[in-house]
Amino acid sequence: MAYKQNSPFKMFVRKFLKQRLAVFALAVVVAIMLVGVIGPFFAPYDPHRPVTAQYADKGIDIDQLTNSELVLEGVFSNGETQPVRELGRLEVETDNRRIAQIRQTQSGITIVANTSGYTFATVTADDVSISTEVLVEGEADLDDRPPILSQIRLNQPEEAVSVGDSYQLDAVGIFTDDSELSSIDELRSYAEQTFEMEEEESSSGFNTGASSSSDSLPFVIEAVTEDTISVAENGEITFEEDGEGVVMVRAGTVSSLIQFQIGADPVEPILTHFAVEDTTTVLSDAYKHQQPSSIHWFGTDHQNRDILSRIIHGTSDTLLIGFVSVAIGTMIGTVIGLLAGYYGGWIDSLATRMTDILLAFPGILLAIAVIAFLGPGLTNIIFAVAVFTIPVFIRIVRASTLSLKEMTYVEAAKSIGVRDSVIIMRHIFPGTLSVVLVYLTMRIGVAILIGAALSFLGLGGDITAPEWGSMLSAAKDNSGTIFHATFFPGLAIVITVLSFNIFGDGLRDALDPKLKE
Repeated sequence: MAYKQNSPFKMFVRKFLKQRLAVFALAVVVAIMLVGVIGPFFAPYDPHRPVTAQYADKGIDIDQLTNSELVLEGVFSNGETQPVRELGRLEVETDNRRIAQIRQTQSGITIVANTSGYTFATVTADDVSISTEVLVEGEADLDDRPPILSQIRLNQPEEAVSVGDSYQLDAVGIFTDDSELSSIDELRSYAEQTFEMEEEESSSGFNTGASSSSDSLPFVIEAVTEDTISVAENGEITFEEDGEGVVMVRAGTVSSLIQFQIGADPVEPILTHFAVEDTTTVLSDAYKHQQPSSIHWFGTDHQNRDILSRIIHGTSDTLLIGFVSVAIGTMIGTVIGLLAGYYGGWIDSLATRMTDILLAFPGILLAIAVIAFLGPGLTNIIFAVAVFTIPVFIRIVRASTLSLKEMTYVEAAKSIGVRDSVIIMRHIFPGTLSVVLVYLTMRIGVAILIGAALSFLGLGGDITAPEWGSMLSAAKDNSGTIFHATFFPGLAIVITVLSFNIFGDGLRDALDPKLKE
């Protein structure tokens, strides 16, 4: 039976394929390279222009992002409801119009976002009003907002009452986070603490001539029909004459009514309160820092540019820095390392001292020094990273050459008069390839990190270019409140560097003859 010997390449491939993590990293590296080459042709948006200027071309209505209808209906004392568009003219306003505006149209009530932030909208019909909160997502921090009192529900009696009877008012205050205040006393306490404090904070110290009527009080219980009923402060209602009795309860900007039929004569139902489908309206600031959504998977940046498109376009520049700078450093470092290791003498001393000097500087400081000398720009970044890469390859190639030139086959070549250039290129250089190849893949990750760091420091030339380090630099001022603007470029750098490093580790293990399959 003939013995079939595997070639070194097949053994390398078999050993590499057994390292599943390295194979996966290689697949990621290939995918990143494909994105860098053909990705710009499939990027959803132009990375240099605000997305709002591109919506029309893509058939996107910007009003869908900035507008929202407030779904509201009026509830009457007999339990019937009416859509808000059938209630006639209403008073609508927002507490801060710079953040959002509200308007009543024929079809209902619409809230329009202006800029990111938090405010509340109030809808009023005579003595009935409701408040809802409006959140416009963007760079403003909306996490620590307190809930607001949205509506007051009064327990409407189903039967008529008689003169001389009394009725204890039962009120429930409902907040925007669905928490409740379940009694008149709790409502009064909340209103006095909250709205009196707001009144003091909003006071400018000038005498505005405001009246001291009940309109200025934070909490009010009063009889709207004073001739038929009377109301005590504790909410106890006394019926004095036949007819219609109406009581209003108001806390701050929120108010509701309760109606009584006193005696046998029926009364016309009145609007007692509003019912809202959702007490919180969430909108997007479509003009900058849009949150990740189905339209923008990675959100938009401070100039409203699509982050996904910028990352795709920036992949080519990032890979260019990594590949070209390491390639230049590898070629120069390998040549110098071969000459220093093979010839020794003053060439080796000069190369070794130069390497020691360059390695004495931290890599980023050396690159910054080169950029400071040459000036910012993509080409100079590549050169700076290459300078930082050269001494590493000089050292590893020189060490391999010193070992290889003592091999028997090299001595044999010298003894028969083979030229030095032939010995170096045919007998020594191939022996250093495995080490060079492993370090080359691992240095690409380091080069990408250094390049991104230089761009982050503003040394990369055009700060508006879609380069990952520049994107991090532009987003750093809002990183405390905007998560996605720094997360996705940073994640792209981490995945790329990690993939190259794991791939390099896999190559090293597969090329190491001491490791068995």
